[in-house]
This record gives sequence, C-alpha cells and structure tokens, in this order.
Amino acid sequence: MRESEHMIPASGIPRAVLMDMDGGVDDFMALALLLTLPHIEVIGVLVTPADCYLEPALSAARKLLALLNRTDIPLARSRVRGQNAFPAIFRKDAFVVDLLPVLNEKDREGPPLAQEEGPAFILRRLREASRPVTLLVTGPLTNLAQALDLDPGLEARIEEVLWMGGALDVPGNVDPFLEPGHDGTAEWNAYWDPVAVQRVLASAVALRMFPLDVTEKVPVTSDFLRRLARQRRYPLSDLAAQCYATVAWSRYCMWDVLTTAWLARPELFTFQEAEVAVHTEGPSQGRIVRQPRGRRVQVAVDVEVEAFYRFLLEAWAR
Repeated sequence: MRESEHMIPASGIPRAVLMDMDGGVDDFMALALLLTLPHIEVIGVLVTPADCYLEPALSAARKLLALLNRTDIPLARSRVRGQNAFPAIFRKDAFVVDLLPVLNEKDREGPPLAQEEGPAFILRRLREASRPVTLLVTGPLTNLAQALDLDPGLEARIEEVLWMGGALDVPGNVDPFLEPGHDGTAEWNAYWDPVAVQRVLASAVALRMFPLDVTEKVPVTSDFLRRLARQRRYPLSDLAAQCYATVAWSRYCMWDVLTTAWLARPELFTFQEAEVAVHTEGPSQGRIVRQPRGRRVQVAVDVEVEAFYRFLLEAWAR
C-alpha cells in the first residue's frame, strides 16, 4: 500500500515520539533529523549500549541536544544487554562522534541524565504522556520488551512502534566471519536480542518495520556527501558531512535516518502487510521470516530514493 496521508494530525497536536537509539553514526543523524520536524514532540531520548559504548554515546547525544538548543528533552541511559554483542569495531564510532569539531566548538551545557534507566524510563515517559506515544527504535527492541514485561498495560499507551530492524527478502548483515556459526541471514538489531523481538511480536502494539530490504536502498554515496559539503555553513549539514565521512568507505547506509524520515514524508514509502516470526536459536538466530498466521506487521519495501536524498538536504539546511 502507498502511504499518502499527511502526518500532522487534524487536531494540530504534535505526534509524541520517544526515541530509543544505540549510538551508531546513523543513530545520531536520525536524532538530528527528528529534532528538525516541527510537528513532532520528542518526549525523551534513550541510549542503549548495543552498537556503541555507552559513555561516549551519551556524551555525544548530550552535545547534539545542546547544539540544537533542546536541553529540555529528557535523556536517559540503558544498561540492558542482548544475547550477541556488536563487534568492537562497530561500537567505537561513538568515540569519534563525541569528538567531532562541530559538537565541541563551544562549551554547551546539555541536559542532565534522567534518574530512571532503560525500561523504567520508557514506563515513566509513557505513563506521563497525555496521549499515546510513537516509539522510534533505531536499535534493538530490548528496552521495549522488558518494559512490556514490567507492565503489559503499557500497550495501550503506545500509538505505534517504528523499528529499524530485520531482513525479510534480502541477506542479513551479520557477517559469519565475525560471528562464527551464524548463517548470515539476520540483521544486527534483531540478532542482538532475538528474544526481545519475539516478545514484541507477541504483544498487540502496532509495529512498522524498516528492514534491510528498504534501508539498503539509501547508501551514503560520494555524490550525497559532495552535496552536503556544499552546504556546510549549516551546522547540521556540517555535522552530517563529518559523521558520514568517517564511515562512507564501508558502504554505509542511512538505516535509521530513513526510518525517521517516514515521520515527515510518508508519501515516499511503499508498505506491505506481512505475517512474520523470528528465529531465536540456531545458525539463523535473529532472522525474521514470513510465516503464515504469524504476527501481522507493516513492512517498508520501497522508497523514492532521490526524493529522500533531497528531503535530507533540505532538512539539514537550517
């Protein structure tokens, strides 16, 4: 089905969004995009130690919120652990982002850390919200799964979950060379904690997936980086150019940024309803598959690529 509805509610009330990110380069750029959307009220940012080391990722998130004058947004840490740790070579990127010049040019006081951590933070923010909340999850689903275990009634407070995760009809990105014994069919956010995926699939929350099938259609290209470089006078364009330049050599994709972009430009996406399940054990652990009578979810299968790149350049030229 083609998404065409405008995302600003008829009531004019902004959509409430809580972001759970795991500190990769693209997570930070997804947060930078989210904070440019005028019809979104960001009610919290949670940093999960999956594709990052926690302390530099928290520091970078705090500096980014300060750069954009959004120190009013609650920031929290999580200490949850998955079954399969990301390789250290992936997690180091948080150290790089934390030291980028655009985030350190001035001393800015960022928001203090919330007292609650992980699932408890999700519980409090959703309970305090005046309306159902959209969860934007650009890392594993562990915090949400544990929050649902703590309070199954939380489902009624969730409008929708937007999750960057899974690989349905394309190969996964778990490298068997780095993960001996795996068959390479899983995507990393699902592989980090497949039991959490299973728990969320067992719930009644509306789930909109952005798997590798669509996210890998938008790599960070040299052409896109050149276009970003031409508008470096804008702080967010400068930040994006610096961030992506550190990883573009590895055919890096805008997995999390694409997921976030749906909140602003749903008409660029094509979705299909699918019935899915997850493998929690064995060589395909973390693989999400189509399964008759499985959990029904909305799956992004296509995006208008050039229009997406143009949208990003416009959003970050502010």
